[in-house]
Amino acid sequence: LFGGLGGTLGQMIASPFFMVRNQLQSSAVKKIAVGYQHNHESMTAALKNIYKSHGVAGLYRGVLITIPRGLIGSGSQIATFGYTKDFLQRNTNFNQTLISFLSATLAGTIMTIVMNPTDVVATRVYNQGTNASGQGIYYSGVIDCFIKTVKIEGWRGLYKGFWPHYIRMGPHSILVLLVFDELKSLKLK
Repeated sequence: LFGGLGGTLGQMIASPFFMVRNQLQSSAVKKIAVGYQHNHESMTAALKNIYKSHGVAGLYRGVLITIPRGLIGSGSQIATFGYTKDFLQRNTNFNQTLISFLSATLAGTIMTIVMNPTDVVATRVYNQGTNASGQGIYYSGVIDCFIKTVKIEGWRGLYKGFWPHYIRMGPHSILVLLVFDELKSLKLK
């Protein structure tokens, strides 16, 4: 619960930066550009332009997908880690470091599985252009993007980029949770 709430709060605060990061990373020179180009000069310029054109609502376009992303991502990671660690402590003779490593590995896997669909939808919603009133030109919102993706590409469309995402999140989860557990055990000695 607290992992999910922490993830939710973090995503709510960071949503404008997540959107601008996606737009800046997608930006390319005309010769190699693919998809909609926002042509921001910098993060600060992007935030100012979006705010000037569409107000606070423009900065938080897509927040409805980042909230579940934070909730299910952090919630699933912490819950999986805690449950797996408890299970292994009760049912194996593994040392604490191995238990933490295995629990963190599974937690990173589960987190990536549940987060990838929200990341695909968020990326698509954030990267689309908007009309004069701030509405997306490809998707009317998060649910529309989700439905169109599944309808046109099937459920596999929600798992595009899974392996790079896993290669990023798996080690991150392992390092954060393993180091946390090791530091916690040092404190208790």
